[in-house]
Amino acid sequence: MSTLYRDYRPQNFSDVFGQNHIKVTLQNEIAAERPAHAYLFCGPRAVGKTTLSRVMAKALNCEKRQAGQAEPCNKCASCLSITAGKNLDIIEIDAASNTGVDNVRENIIAFSRLVPTSAKFKVFIIDEVHMLSISAFNALLKIIEEPPSYVVFILCTTEIQKVPGTVISRCERFDFKRISVNEIVSKLKVIAAAEKISVEDSVLEAVARHSGGHLRDAESLLGQIFSLGDKKITAEQAELVLPHYNSHEAINLLDYLGKKDAAKAVGLINGLADSGVNLKTFTGEVISLLRQVMLNKLSPELAGNLGLDLGESLEKRLSEVVSGLGWPQIFLFTRRFLECVNDNKSPMIPQLPLELAIVELCFGLSTPPVAPAPAASAAPTMRREMIAPVANNSPASPVLKKEAAVPTANDNLPPHQALDANVNLGSAEINAKWPEFLVKIKKFNHSLSFVLQNCEPREIKHGKLIMVFKYKFHHNRVCDPSIKSIVDNNLSEVFGYGLSFTALIDEGLELKASPETAPISEAPMKADAPVSAPEPPAPEEIKTPKALKKESAPSGGLMADLLKTFGGEVIN
Repeated sequence: MSTLYRDYRPQNFSDVFGQNHIKVTLQNEIAAERPAHAYLFCGPRAVGKTTLSRVMAKALNCEKRQAGQAEPCNKCASCLSITAGKNLDIIEIDAASNTGVDNVRENIIAFSRLVPTSAKFKVFIIDEVHMLSISAFNALLKIIEEPPSYVVFILCTTEIQKVPGTVISRCERFDFKRISVNEIVSKLKVIAAAEKISVEDSVLEAVARHSGGHLRDAESLLGQIFSLGDKKITAEQAELVLPHYNSHEAINLLDYLGKKDAAKAVGLINGLADSGVNLKTFTGEVISLLRQVMLNKLSPELAGNLGLDLGESLEKRLSEVVSGLGWPQIFLFTRRFLECVNDNKSPMIPQLPLELAIVELCFGLSTPPVAPAPAASAAPTMRREMIAPVANNSPASPVLKKEAAVPTANDNLPPHQALDANVNLGSAEINAKWPEFLVKIKKFNHSLSFVLQNCEPREIKHGKLIMVFKYKFHHNRVCDPSIKSIVDNNLSEVFGYGLSFTALIDEGLELKASPETAPISEAPMKADAPVSAPEPPAPEEIKTPKALKKESAPSGGLMADLLKTFGGEVIN
C-alpha cells in the first residue's frame, strides 16, 4: 500500500529537510573516506534517524560516487538494491522485537564475521536500540568497540537515557531535533507539487503546526487531506480533516487586550464557547503565545530554540499585535491567564473566568507585577536615607549598625497603590496605638508578638515605620518575607494608613517594659491618701513555688530578654 511518507522518503542527503548540523558532519566524513565504526542517532520520533541511516549506508557503498563527494548516485546496482531493501549487506534490526542476547549473537555478532557479499561495507542499522536487555548490550559491547574494518554500526533510539554509558562512549553521538514548521511546509509543498494538488499555504502551516515537529505525522495528515479528492484544497475543506486550532483567535484576543477593547474580547470568548471550543485549551494557547512573545523580547535566538514555531503568517501577525506591549503588560497578561487555568475547573459558566480576566486587564483592575529590586549600587544611598531620621530623633543614642533596609515589593510601587508616602507620625502617636497593634498581631503569630515587644518604634516617616531592635535575630525574624507581609498589613489596619516598616539594629538600645505586659496601676499614691492594711490575697493570687521560681529569674540583661521573647523560665 502506498503512503506519502514511504513514497517520498529522501534518497540522498539533499532531500533531507532539517538536521543540517548532522548532515554536514556525515557528508564530510564520507567525502574524506573516514567514516566512524559506530554511530548513535538519538532524538524524537519521526525526525529522520532511520532515513539518514539508510542514506548513509547507500553513500558508503555507492559504486559511482565521485571522490570527495558524499551524495550517492542512486543509479548503480548497490544504490538500487538498497533503495529496494534487497541488499544483503545492509541489515536492519528492530531491537524492540529482538531484545535478547541470543538475537544479538545470531543476528549481529555472527553476521559481522562474514565479509560483505557485494558491497564495500556491511552496515547494521539497529532501530530502537534502547529496548535491548542488559545482557544483550553487554554482548554487543566488544563487537561495537572493535568491529571488523568492513562493518559500520548505526544505532537509533528515542530514549537515549536507557542506553548504557559504555555503549554511548563507543559511538559517535548525534542528537536529532524536531523539524521546524517552515522546513515541514517546504517538504509538504514538494509533495503537493509532485501529486499535482494545489493546497493553500495556511493549510500547510496548520498541518505543520499540528505535527509538532514530526515530519512523518505531517505527511500522514497531508495524505488524509489529499483523500478529499479535489485538485485544489482550501482552508474550509481542510477543516474537515484538520483538528481545529485557535491560534488566530488567540492572537486576536491579545490584540483586543492591547487596545483595551473589552467588548470585542468578551464577544470573541463567547463565540468560541458557543462553537464548542475547549476554553481551557484555548487559554493554554494564549499562554503559549505570551511565552513566545517573552522569549522573543529576551532574544530572538532563544525564541527560535525554545518557543513555538508558528509559521511565517502567524509570526508576522503576532509581532504586529504585540509591538506595543511592554514587559509589565506581558507579565500581567501571562500571570492572569495562568490564574484562569486554575479557576476554570468546574465553574457554572465556563467562560466567566476568562471574562473576568479580560475586564480586569482592560480596565486596570489587576495588580501590576512587582518591579525588580533596586540595584546593589543604590544600597548605600538607601542606608543613609533610612538611618538619618533615627539619628536626628535621638541624638544621644549610640551609632546604629549599618544594616541595609530590606527592599520590599511596595518600595517600587506608586504611592496610591502601595503606601501613603505623606504620612508622618511621631513617637507619641505611635505609642498610643502600639498596644492595639501588639494585641492584633498576636492573633496571627503568637511568637511574633513577643519579638515586637522587644523593639522601639521611633517614628513614621513618609509612610514607613522605623523600628529599632537590640538583637539581630529579632531583626532577621521580622524581616522574613512571610512575616513582613503580616506586619505591614496589621500596621495599615491599626493606623488607618498604607504603611510599611524599616528594621534597624542598635546594640545599645535599652528596652522598656512593653505596653502589653506593663502593670495596670503604675500611678504614684497621693501623699495625703490614708494608709490601710493590705487585704489578704485572693486564692487565685497565692503564688505557687513555680511562680516564685519565675520571680527569681534575672530582671534585666540578655537572659531576661530571651525569656520574655520565647516564653521560657529559669529552673533553680
